[in-house]
This record gives sequence, C-alpha cells and structure tokens, in this order.
Amino acid sequence: MPAIIFVFLVILLQRANTNLIQSINPLFVRYVLDKNLFYVGITTAVYAVSTIAVRYLISIRIKPQAVSKFVIVGLLLFSAAILGYFFSTNYAEFLIFVVISGFATAIIMPFLLSLVHLVSEKSTIEKNLTIYSLMLSLALVFGPLLSSALLTVLPIRWIYIMLSIFGITAFFFALKIHLKSKSVIKEKFSEKLDVQDSNKNSKKSVKGGSVSSLFKNRGFLEIIFYNTSFSIAFASVVALGGVFARDNFHLKYFEITLLFSLFFISSLITRLILLYFTKKANIKNKTKILNISILISVLSFALMVFSKNIGFYAFGLIIFGIPHALIFPIGTMRISETVDMKDMVAANTIYQSNFDLGGIIGPFFLSYIAGIYSIRFVFGIITVFLIAVFAAGKYIMSKSS
Repeated sequence: MPAIIFVFLVILLQRANTNLIQSINPLFVRYVLDKNLFYVGITTAVYAVSTIAVRYLISIRIKPQAVSKFVIVGLLLFSAAILGYFFSTNYAEFLIFVVISGFATAIIMPFLLSLVHLVSEKSTIEKNLTIYSLMLSLALVFGPLLSSALLTVLPIRWIYIMLSIFGITAFFFALKIHLKSKSVIKEKFSEKLDVQDSNKNSKKSVKGGSVSSLFKNRGFLEIIFYNTSFSIAFASVVALGGVFARDNFHLKYFEITLLFSLFFISSLITRLILLYFTKKANIKNKTKILNISILISVLSFALMVFSKNIGFYAFGLIIFGIPHALIFPIGTMRISETVDMKDMVAANTIYQSNFDLGGIIGPFFLSYIAGIYSIRFVFGIITVFLIAVFAAGKYIMSKSS
C-alpha cells in the first residue's frame, strides 16, 4: 500500500486517542481524583502548554525529510504516557503524564499533517487533505462510541488501556510510513532543488521553513486568526461540556461520551459533504467559509446557554459539529495555497500549536470563571466573543476585497 494509506491509519488511531484524552481526563480529574473545576482547567491548560512548548522549541525546526522518524518516537512516548495515566493514584502523578502526553502529541499530530502534504501529488492534495480531516472525524466518532460501550461495564480508568492499544498499533503503522515515504520525500525535494538550482549546480539540502516569513504572510495570518478563535470555543466545550451535562442533566459517564458522539457524527457528515465538493472541484471563497463557520458557532453556543433540557443542549452540540468540520480542513487547504513547500512543516506546526493556544486561554481562564459563577455563564461569554470574531472577520474580508 502507498504511504498515504498508512498516514491515514495512524491519523485515525492517534486522533481517537487525543480526543478521548481531552474528554476523559476532565472527568477523571473531577470525579475519580475528586478535584474541583479549577484543577480541570489546569489539567487541560498544562496539556496545551506542553504541546505548544515542544512545537515551538523543537517541531518547528525539523526538516521535512525527518518528520516520519519523529512520528515513531512520539508514538512510543505517547503510549508510555497513557499507561502512566492508568497507574496514576494522585493528581501530581497524573499531571506528570499529562505533560509527557502533551510532548508526544506535539511531535505526532503536526507531522502527520505535513506528511499528507509531502507524500501527495499536487493534483490530489486537496482531496487528501479532506480525507485527512475525514479520518479525524471518523476517529472522533468511533473513539467515544467504543469508550461509551466500555464505560457501561468498566470503570473510567480502564479506558486508558484501550488508548494504549491504539497507540501501540499506530506505532507499527508509523514504521510502515517511514519505510514507504522516505524515498518519495527525498525524490520530491531533489526535483525541487534541481529546478531551483539548475543554473547553479547546488548540492544544498532543503532546510526547515522560515517562521519570520510565515508571519509576514497575510493569508497565513488570516488562517491563524480563525483557527485560534475557534479553538478557544472548542477547547472550552471539550473541557467543560461533559461536566456541564453531568451537573445540569445528571447524565452517566457513558451517556456523556454518547452525547459528544452526536457532535462528532455531525462533524463527520459535514466532512463527507466537503469531500464530495473537493472531488468535484476546488473549494472557492475559503475565507468566507471560515467566517460563516464562526457565525454557526455563535448559534450553537446560544443554544447551549439557553438549554433547559438535554435535547436543546444536544442540538447545540450537533450544530457546533458543522464549524468543527469546516474550519480545520479549509485552513489546511489555504495553507497549501499560500505557503511554500519548504515552509510547510513550520506552517503546520504553528497552525496546530495555535489550536492548542485555545486550550490554554479557554479551559484555564474560563474554568476559573466557571468556578465563581457557572459553566452556563462561561458559554455566554464565548457566545459574545464569537460574535466579535465574526465581525472582525467581515472587516478583514472587506479590506481584502
């Protein structure tokens, strides 16, 4: 099988892992370790800080030719951290493994996205990026559904054993990626160098991208603006949404994970529709799609704020699945349009790092406010914030036209 198939398989397993960590960890901290909402926010923020630190200190500097090796190392580290979660007996131990898993995620996820760019032909890049997002959505559906089934018969701690099995399986697939992709990537950059240096007979290797040039790229900055803004809302729902459902609607653990499955099924269906359109033709007006996605997010949070029963709350989550499905893949497509190949690893690293930035701003600060007032109040703050983002996006588009 070609390298891209194994990339998709690793994405499927690893995204299931990272998603379940984000939704299970808050429940584990709150109800197994018996900590309050402030500690829930700290846990999510520490995970996000550890990923950002590694991405900006290490991942952003890696040459494209080396990314498959780092994915292998990251998966080994991640699997060890998951087993650490299982054996944790207090919050301090648990937090150590949160940091380790954050380190590993910082190595794995942006490099998988870069591998999609690196092993794809130019004619198939948008289709493969959409399939990449589709694999993310599939993971976000089958992971919670499987964990829901397990939670009906097992304590929440045992979910971490399932996640470690996912990680070990992904590790063996990553070995296949390395073997199959290294010659493809080497050939791609050799051809690029031949074109660039045909008159110079240069033998230089391709270096990592220039961060300074990316932050001078207007198109890239627009993508970062929408991605970071949405990530604040998304991270807050992941960190606080399960606790909100349990405290307000008295759901059981497996019912909470089923509730999140509705959100991810909505995202999956939307991405299937997106895949249809990418196969038919290139997606146009990507910035407009990003801004409309923010507007849909406003509607979903408004429904959650005013929800008086589980039906309204579930409907809000289903609506929220639509912008979740669109913002990330549309952003990756814009990156492929606006960023040079030599800057691709750096661009993808920053792109995913800024998503984690929302995981700090959202859960950490907003969980503190939720502890003082309520989670419903925090969801109201996010609604107002997203309205401001939509207005700013309209202004950006008017200046670009």
